[in-house]
Amino acid sequence: MNLIWRFYTDPDHRWRWQHLAVDRTVIAESRTAYMEYEGCLADARDQGYVFHPAQAKLVHGRAR
Repeated sequence: MNLIWRFYTDPDHRWRWQHLAVDRTVIAESRTAYMEYEGCLADARDQGYVFHPAQAKLVHGRAR
């Protein structure tokens, strides 16, 4: 199953995260708002977030 992680700032300009299903249903979300993105990211990692860089598209055998 492919899951989505969303990082955003709330109306108080603090960082939060949400863990979403493919249909955008919220599965989990941060309980705390963070002044710094790095703190928000660390909390998401504790909850299972893993960064996967996008794959380069191949066009005629070459990365684009």
